[in-house]
Amino acid sequence: MNLPQDHHHEYEIQPFFSIWWHPKRTAQYLINQKKWSFTIFLILLGGIASSIVCLEGTKLYPFYATWLLLMACILSGPFIGIFTVLISTVITWLVGKIFGGKGSFEDILRVKSALFIPTIAITPFMIVWMANSPQTFFDTNYVTSNVMIGISAISFLIAIIISVWTFIINVAGVAVAHRFSNWKAFFTIFIPTFLLLIVCLAFGVLFFITFSTI
Repeated sequence: MNLPQDHHHEYEIQPFFSIWWHPKRTAQYLINQKKWSFTIFLILLGGIASSIVCLEGTKLYPFYATWLLLMACILSGPFIGIFTVLISTVITWLVGKIFGGKGSFEDILRVKSALFIPTIAITPFMIVWMANSPQTFFDTNYVTSNVMIGISAISFLIAIIISVWTFIINVAGVAVAHRFSNWKAFFTIFIPTFLLLIVCLAFGVLFFITFSTI
């Protein structure tokens, strides 16, 4: 459904803050008011942020220096952001049409870019953690003190909160862009995700059976 238009109120919205409390209003604002430069900025910065966050627990350190890994994220992150957003937008746009969605490809792309905001928000914390204790950042089983146990626990809790809130933002944004209910938005997101998991599981089982018989 369409939200009431209040251009003066929308003008005052700061997406990095309002997305946490008013995801639908923020999504409508991104569609109606924000320029394409802001959408592109979110996608590029979000790709870098996601790449940095995904380094946690990879055990790449000390085989590679932290500055080298950060540089790799900065160089490859924008391409990862563009690729993931485009794929997600295409799928959400097409599946949403099945449920009667009226959103354009551009509308879906704008609200999908907002999904990076929670990840961008926690990236400074992850960089500080990586810089000050790379052993515990890259190997979550490596514990040196009670302080690091606490940091690891906080990181795990933050990751859960970010994941849940990103999903909420996704549902709200798709509902606004496609102009239908939250439930339709939920299934627009859930169905392709579920099918992808089934396909990955099937390939995993096939891979295991094939190599176990060799």
